[in-house]
Amino acid sequence: MCSEIRVREKRPAKLVTIILERLLRAHDSILVFLDQRALPRPDLARLTNAGGEMIASLDAEQDLRRKLQRNVQMN
Repeated sequence: MCSEIRVREKRPAKLVTIILERLLRAHDSILVFLDQRALPRPDLARLTNAGGEMIASLDAEQDLRRKLQRNVQMN
């Protein structure tokens, strides 16, 4: 299962945290941030606890590829 949830501000970050906590019971996740630094620290901390793999920026294409390939190999 692959889902895209765009998080650009504080309110959606809280919603994504709740969704991830429920989805992770059955699925792995990879969070890709437009710019991780733009999120308030408490919201980022909650996402870190709820989420799986993380990519700090859309510019980190090589890191995203590596994590996706590793995830595919594991499953």
